[in-house]
Amino acid sequence: MNGRSIDIQCWNCGKELKNLLLPFSRYEECSYCNADLHVCIACKNYEPSISDACKEDRADFVLDKDRANFCDYFKVNSRAYKKQDNSKARKERAKLAELFGEILPEENAKSKNTVPQSEADKALAELKRLFGDKD
Repeated sequence: MNGRSIDIQCWNCGKELKNLLLPFSRYEECSYCNADLHVCIACKNYEPSISDACKEDRADFVLDKDRANFCDYFKVNSRAYKKQDNSKARKERAKLAELFGEILPEENAKSKNTVPQSEADKALAELKRLFGDKD
């Protein structure tokens, strides 16, 4: 496995990464999202259904499965990316926002085609919304 190259899909963003040299350095990153690549989640030994999430019994425990580590048992999983279906979570957030009379940021962006605001502008807009100030 030493000295050869591999094409993989980033575990974080799903982008195709071409001709990466093996073995990965601990400092290897995705060229699109800058996610670390030598991480538990991107390893063939990663198995979230077992207690320490690793099929390799000899590997040291790693707390942050999405952060770079020094594991000697790391084996690249070229298809580690799992597209997240967040539709249920979005619906539940929308229900909570409605319950508390709030507008979700993504809904607000859909309804207005405005440029991004500074934190101070956002706070002022929220105050105006809360107190019914129409400007």
